[in-house]
Amino acid sequence: MVRHILAISGGGFSEEENAYIDEYLLKICRKNTPKKIGFVATASNDAPNYIEKFYRAFQSERPSHLTIEDFKSDKIQDIVNDLDIIYVGGGNTQYMLKIWKETGFAHVLIDAYYHGVILAGISAGAMCWFGTCYSEKNEHEYEQFAGLGILKGSFCPHYNDEERRIAFDYWASSQKGGPIYKLNDNENLHFKNEKLVAKISSYK
Repeated sequence: MVRHILAISGGGFSEEENAYIDEYLLKICRKNTPKKIGFVATASNDAPNYIEKFYRAFQSERPSHLTIEDFKSDKIQDIVNDLDIIYVGGGNTQYMLKIWKETGFAHVLIDAYYHGVILAGISAGAMCWFGTCYSEKNEHEYEQFAGLGILKGSFCPHYNDEERRIAFDYWASSQKGGPIYKLNDNENLHFKNEKLVAKISSYK
């Protein structure tokens, strides 16, 4: 079973129309028919406007979305395993992971990944796949917390932001737990079977 993860630092459908990185994601699937792509907006607390943008961007495919309430369904594993792609939105990474772990959705995603569902996400939705996260505790403080651990190491999105870059570099200087990826906006990583196979730059 070939496994894919696309980690998106910035850009995508939430910021631009016909985003190249979203086109790239759809091509990973290698299906000629419309792809079943599910959006998870937990990190933004299921923000309606964000979900609407997703549906507009992927209206030519077979889009759906999963809310926090959906995670409690006794059929959630079957629903997710039936998808071609899971696309995780940005927002508050710690909040998202807390909800996923409390509801068991973290295990659902991991199981789906090992059954061939493509995992993709932007910002928080990219950071979460790694073993260790370092991100905002509040507006001006950062802290370390555990990710899902599918990929080794850590991922810093929006590295071009000066405050984030300084905080992350200071933290990363003492880390020995695997590779550390630092990506500016519109830089993205494609992993195949947990191995980095491509770095994609996509600009408006």
